[in-house]
Amino acid sequence: MRKSVFTAITALCTLFATEAMAQDSVAVMKIDVSSVEAESQAAMVLDALRSEVTKSDRTLDANGSDVTYTEMQMLTGCDREANIACYEAACETLGSSAIIFGNVAEDGQTSLVWYVSGKGIFREVKGLVTDTESANKLAQRMIVGEMGSLVVTSNVPGADVFIDGKRVGMSAEYMENAQPFSLLAGNYIVSVRKEGYQREDAVKVTVVGNEQAHIHMDLVVALDEDKIKRIMIYTGWAAFGVGVAGLIGGGITEGLMKAHQSDFNNAIHQGTSDDLESMKSKGETMDTAKMALYIVGGIGLAAGVTMLCLGYFYNFESDQALADTRIPNINVAASPEFSGVNLGWTF
Repeated sequence: MRKSVFTAITALCTLFATEAMAQDSVAVMKIDVSSVEAESQAAMVLDALRSEVTKSDRTLDANGSDVTYTEMQMLTGCDREANIACYEAACETLGSSAIIFGNVAEDGQTSLVWYVSGKGIFREVKGLVTDTESANKLAQRMIVGEMGSLVVTSNVPGADVFIDGKRVGMSAEYMENAQPFSLLAGNYIVSVRKEGYQREDAVKVTVVGNEQAHIHMDLVVALDEDKIKRIMIYTGWAAFGVGVAGLIGGGITEGLMKAHQSDFNNAIHQGTSDDLESMKSKGETMDTAKMALYIVGGIGLAAGVTMLCLGYFYNFESDQALADTRIPNINVAASPEFSGVNLGWTF
């Protein structure tokens, strides 16, 4: 009996090996059983797997449906400890680019493996099979995959959410306002974009079956380099002008102070004035004004030169961190539509 089985398998596999391997085909192999009692569950699982593959976008390769993986190991003589080598040998012998195989224990515990030639194990599932419904659910998990969900939030609500490069909806600011995206369990590349904001690096997210994953992404206002340069240049020239005016005013005030000091000294020596206190107070006021003008002039001149150098020579696009920097009277991160310039300085 055993010899006749191996003879039949050998003839069958020889026929399979002469066929070209289908690039999108899946050969669903006969399910191994640990006892006669498990044969009915194995048959249900096999039928369910065939049905799910047929409904999917893959081609069901009938090769292997009469051969279990254990029988294939014996036929090919592969080392049972070398799983990958055995998987590849099974694919080559059956002439399929992928195989699905598994086993059912006496109590209905079922383990299935989906192997793709040259790529490795694509999916593994385990579950208890007791009837047709449980067999169908297990087959669906194997072929379709388990479903999970992903919630995407961002500091800017209403941003476009892209999963694996495809727009799927918009982000929310808070979890309670977010709409979960239903996804098959697996790894995805997620990004969030909105006009006027810098495009952030995409992030890899793992979605687990029957669980909800969450990711939060912060957007930064994108810099308009030309606009920032214009603001820097206009404000820089204004600050430069104020600085020069302050220094000139300080110089004039200092000249007036010298003339006033000379009059004050003459008045003291000649004793010709009864208003020495008034002249002294006027001199002190002029001295304070001189110092204030020099300080304003120096700060204005330094600020103006700095902003002019930035406006003419600095590459703002190379440093997005400046988007959140406060500069004199200009909050660069205020709005992408910012278009005005108000003179004045706040630090």
